[in-house]
Amino acid sequence: MPSEKTYEQFFEEHARSVIRYLGCQCEYFPRGTELDIVKGAYQMAFSERESGGFTPLLIVLESHMFFENGESSAELQKEVFAAPEFVCEEWFARKKTEHDRDFCYEPEQIVGEIAGGAAINDFSGIIDYGINKSWECVLAKIPVKNPWDVFAWFPFGGWNDCPCPEEMLWIAKYWYEKYGAVPAVMTGSELEFNARPVEDKSEAFKLALEHFAFCPDHVLQNVGTIGKLADSLTKSSVWHFWWD
Repeated sequence: MPSEKTYEQFFEEHARSVIRYLGCQCEYFPRGTELDIVKGAYQMAFSERESGGFTPLLIVLESHMFFENGESSAELQKEVFAAPEFVCEEWFARKKTEHDRDFCYEPEQIVGEIAGGAAINDFSGIIDYGINKSWECVLAKIPVKNPWDVFAWFPFGGWNDCPCPEEMLWIAKYWYEKYGAVPAVMTGSELEFNARPVEDKSEAFKLALEHFAFCPDHVLQNVGTIGKLADSLTKSSVWHFWWD
C-alpha cells in the first residue's frame, strides 16, 4: 500500500475502480460497517432483483482488485459467453476422479456418515472477525436476469483448483435450475451462494459430492467429510466455498 495514502483512501480508490469496471449501480461499504447494514442492503436488493432486472452481488475488496481507467467487464463477458456449455454431471465426475488421484486421502475416509453438519444461514465472507464488522465491500446490482451470468461480469476463478469463470457460469446455471442457488458473495478466495436447504438426504449427499468436485478445499481443510457436508446442506441456506 503506498505510504502517502491512508488505508481508507487506498480502498476507496479500489472501490471506484471496481465500480467503473462493472459499469452498473453499486454501493460501497468501508471496512468497519455494521454487518446488519451490509446484510440488510443485500437482502433489500435481493428482494428487488426480479422487478429490477438485476442480480445483487457483494464483492469483498482485495488489494489485487484494481482496474485501470478504461477497463470494463465487456471483454470478460465476450470471452465467457462465447464458451460452449458442457454437461455438468460429467465435469463433476471427472474432477472427483482427479481429486481422488491427486490428493493424499483414501476416498472412503472422506465420505463419512450424513451427520454432524452445521447449519449455515449467514454470509461469512464479508466478516472481518478481528472486529466483527464488515470488510470493505461493494454491493453491485449486476444487470443480468440470469444470476449465473454474474460470472461473466466480474473475474473470479481460474487459479489452483478453482474453476475458471466459464466453468463457474455453467455450474451456477445448473445449481440454480436444480436448487435455486444464486451467487451472492465473492472475495479474493471465497464464493458464497444463496440457496434453499436440500431436505432429502440422498439428494443432499449427491450435491455434497458435486461441491467436493467443485471445491475440494472446503471439505479437506474445513468440513472434514462429504457426509458431514451433506448433513449441513439439509439445513443451510448459504453455500460456502473456499480455495486455498
